[in-house]
Amino acid sequence: MAYLITCAFIALDFITGLVQAVATGTFSSSVMRQGLFHKLALLMCIALGILVDYAQGFVDMGVTVPVAGAVCAYIAIMETGSSLENICKINPDLMPSKLSGIFGVNGGDDNG
Repeated sequence: MAYLITCAFIALDFITGLVQAVATGTFSSSVMRQGLFHKLALLMCIALGILVDYAQGFVDMGVTVPVAGAVCAYIAIMETGSSLENICKINPDLMPSKLSGIFGVNGGDDNG
């Protein structure tokens, strides 16, 4: 289930990024293509984590650490921040200034 939830975070970031680009008039197919490659790389990281977890049952790696769960947690946190940035660029009034400072979001300013 963690993998499905992580994929939902990735999808939500893609959707909010697409809406933000259309809403701010900055849509670019080349930027979208690059973003899709980044999302594909995230999915490959999840697959690698799953493979490492599986391999630990057969290959002595010295430690048994649940890699896939850590990868999923990191991606979920990263995608949450990115989605918040996109949402704030769509409507800067949705995020109080203290929260935007925590997440490093500068509202509708496209320079950050």
